[in-house]
Amino acid sequence: IMASVAYVGLLFLIAYVGDRRARNRKGGLLRSPFVYTLSISVYCTSWTFYGAVGSAARTGLEYLAIYLGPTLVFVGWWFVLRKLVRISHDQRLTSVADLLSSRFAKSSRLAVLVTIIAVIGIAPYIALQLKAVTSSIQAVAGASEFGRGSLAGVDEVGLALGVAAAMALFTILFGTRNVDAKEQHHGVVAAIAFEAVVKLTALVAVGCFVVYAGGGFEAIFARAEAQGLAISTEDTFGSRWIAMNVLSVCAIICLPRQFQVTVVENSDENHLRTAGWAFPAYMLLMSLFILPIAQLGMTTMPAGSSPDMFTLTLPLAAGQQGLALFAFIGGFSSATSMIILESIALSIMVSNHIVMPIMLRITAGRGLDDGEGVSGLLLSSRRFSIILILFLGFYYFFLTRDSDALAPIGLISF
Repeated sequence: IMASVAYVGLLFLIAYVGDRRARNRKGGLLRSPFVYTLSISVYCTSWTFYGAVGSAARTGLEYLAIYLGPTLVFVGWWFVLRKLVRISHDQRLTSVADLLSSRFAKSSRLAVLVTIIAVIGIAPYIALQLKAVTSSIQAVAGASEFGRGSLAGVDEVGLALGVAAAMALFTILFGTRNVDAKEQHHGVVAAIAFEAVVKLTALVAVGCFVVYAGGGFEAIFARAEAQGLAISTEDTFGSRWIAMNVLSVCAIICLPRQFQVTVVENSDENHLRTAGWAFPAYMLLMSLFILPIAQLGMTTMPAGSSPDMFTLTLPLAAGQQGLALFAFIGGFSSATSMIILESIALSIMVSNHIVMPIMLRITAGRGLDDGEGVSGLLLSSRRFSIILILFLGFYYFFLTRDSDALAPIGLISF
């Protein structure tokens, strides 16, 4: 818990410095194609860090569909992403709701409908991140055996509420500091890019340890086959596989946080050239060790162990406390980056298309015609929206807290 608090403090520092440099026009690095690409990797949440291993243990290679779809979109960036970025910059679009309503004569009703669908659909995804963080805290603290049980003196709900409150505070401080017509958040993007490096390094470190401890790739898979626990590839590439590919193709564009970071936060259309190969390479590295971790966990961990927590519990079982703590921080990064950016993206949609129109009607003729009055109302509505969105995510977590599987919650959200 202390490590996670210290880590959030580091994120505060990075976001603060990033904001200062951007305001002082010294943010050259912040506007580089590699920072842009790393920020897009917010797509890889705790569903990737923990849930992909659990998904591989339960359903084989099905999890790869979640990364194949976005790879196709980014490799073919010239055909879709380039046009999305160009149209959004030309028309000053700030969200996926803006984009869709602009295609239909700026329909406010359509924007409201898209916003409501997004908020309801993302609630399980935020709950998934809270579930991953609380489960990993329990595992690392040693108060639960292999990801099960509860932390002594602190229940899972209390932990999740604390994480949600901390993320709300961070998002309000750095996502609603001022009103920007472009809706760009350079400090937050810098923090997200840093988290992308942390979670990738952590997962690769665990993967290398697993391969070394298991005697190599061949030995790990041979042991699993000998014990009858080899992950099957049969029936993987059926209709469900196709449906998941289609879902992931849509998700990389339609998820509010992905539209925010890929389109709204884009400062140069040419950055897509770098992202077109660097982001697929990032996802390849993130998924490289998923199968070995799943197979070694299935053959060496006690019966009943949660496969979603293998990334943490394998180092813990081997006495690698430092590596386990690093893995925890990697999973924590995966969860917090998603929560922060998703909350910002959704709050922009909720405030622009629901809260502000209502408030402007209520306060019509009461001195809010000046710019300062409207700006203050806009910031207040976004802060309220962030709290509301995280509360909905926490409420969904509360309702589904007894579920062991992370990946199915993610698919429900998709």
